[in-house]
Amino acid sequence: MKPGDTFNYTYRINWDSTDPQATVPTQYVELNNTQFIRITVITVTGSLINADFTRHFNNGTEQTQNGNIDVNTQILEIPYSTLIIRADANPGEKIYPAGGHAILNDTATRTYSIGQVDAVRYVSPDTTGGNSEKTEIYYDRTNGVAVEYNFISQVTTGSYVTTTRETVLINSWVIPEFPVAAVLIILLLAIPMLLIAYKKKPLLSNRFSVFLK
Repeated sequence: MKPGDTFNYTYRINWDSTDPQATVPTQYVELNNTQFIRITVITVTGSLINADFTRHFNNGTEQTQNGNIDVNTQILEIPYSTLIIRADANPGEKIYPAGGHAILNDTATRTYSIGQVDAVRYVSPDTTGGNSEKTEIYYDRTNGVAVEYNFISQVTTGSYVTTTRETVLINSWVIPEFPVAAVLIILLLAIPMLLIAYKKKPLLSNRFSVFLK
């Protein structure tokens, strides 16, 4: 993970209720107008990542929030902070080594628009009374970035059931690398400078002295 890394996701939220009188919550109406979301890494200091979270709406407007994510201690300051964890995490390990209790479950090979991914999965089903929630996240093991996030909630009120489903899928990512062209330019500029410095270097005298005793 390094500054400039950018991760783009498709976003979808669905809400429905068996109650014919129920109406869609206002916040879900707004969220449903999301075209995509984006996370951009600004700085990286040890396990602390500063990042921008951007929500791009269908009308072309954007909302951006900045905050920190600590992949060791579970500092989570921006929406969907859980989309980034440490690299090379394994099943049976805590998602955040020094924070929280969530444990990674297993591995799987998944296919997305970016290609095939060796993923580690976290799943957390929770049922309380007649209500249930389930969170499932797949992370790319090589860099710790989520490639898929699923959340489903069911709330029972009397004989009615309200279901909310939220899905976030990786669409593309940009991981800048030092360009080869830039390396060649630096080398081409450096060679003449080295030659000039070499030519200016005074030659050692080839004379020697013999001291007679």
